[in-house]
Amino acid sequence: MRESAELPQSPAAPSPRGGGTAARSSAAPAMAAQPSTAAPPQRTLRNFDDVVALIDQRRDIALKLDVEKYVRLISFRTGAVAFEPAPGAPNNLAQRLSARLKEWTGQPWLVAAEGGGGAETLAEIKARELDAARAQALADPFVRQVMEVFPGAELTEIRTLAPPEPAAAPADDETDEDEDD
Repeated sequence: MRESAELPQSPAAPSPRGGGTAARSSAAPAMAAQPSTAAPPQRTLRNFDDVVALIDQRRDIALKLDVEKYVRLISFRTGAVAFEPAPGAPNNLAQRLSARLKEWTGQPWLVAAEGGGGAETLAEIKARELDAARAQALADPFVRQVMEVFPGAELTEIRTLAPPEPAAAPADDETDEDEDD
């Protein structure tokens, strides 16, 4: 009985078409060809933020850092990205981005580095927002007073705290029950 249980799983089992050796040799190339012909799963990217999120999801850190630092977006549509490269951008950034997007989405992408007219890079936007948050914090009367009391103090980090969660409802119910007694 043990032999019959192993026969369907065994690669040496003869095929109904003929000898086991011939069937195995013709099946091996077909199996090897399947992964290379299978298209990657389709993924629609609706905007450039989706592109950046996909790069982050795929953990291509070098590409993500280059996109954030050097891509000044001119235009985006599914399948095509045009950007102005920021100073110092790698020469192969457009090719790398195009190849990765094709690999990850299963469709060809035209990525073009063009002359001028691009928006701020993601790194430039983040720096501008940080500067605005720093200026807002330094304008706060409490922070100004702390800075005056401690000469030479520096504002090194700004954190936005989550609002406190409301008290748990069961505690209120228990209090109401006690008062009824």
